[in-house]
Amino acid sequence: MSGLGGPGGPAHPDSTRKPGTGRLPRAVAVALPGLALLLAGCVAEERPTGAVNVFERYAQARAIRPNPDLWVAAGNQLGFARKRMSDPFAGVLATNWYRPKDAPGERRRVTISILGPALEAKNLHIAILRQVRRGGVWRSRPVSASTVAELHTTIMRAARHRAAARGI
Repeated sequence: MSGLGGPGGPAHPDSTRKPGTGRLPRAVAVALPGLALLLAGCVAEERPTGAVNVFERYAQARAIRPNPDLWVAAGNQLGFARKRMSDPFAGVLATNWYRPKDAPGERRRVTISILGPALEAKNLHIAILRQVRRGGVWRSRPVSASTVAELHTTIMRAARHRAAARGI
């Protein structure tokens, strides 16, 4: 019966301590003050009453309200390629890699950012990545400035045409 903590002696050396007098492991002792601060911050937060639309809160929190004419024109211009990302709240459209018909052995990826609500050229940012396949390996190559400028002009022209058609 000595192995069960009976009269013959304790089964574990730490069992002779009174409850509550043991030391906390070091990791717990270090983490407790941080956890207390974190929880203190949570207590002060106001909780909304009623149902909350998560998508609406996300949109309000992140919205830059990109120009709708630029958004539609950019989406139409990139309609041929599959989208990697399309975030209307942040104003970002991005394609997966695609292969242009006029350039075999090459692939491109386009990212368009709409930076503001006004229909201005400064609110349209375009980034094109280009890779060429050499010896079975894709290698990054620069994109000509005229390619980016041509896409920029096409999108701006389409956005202005759309705005004019809507009477803006």
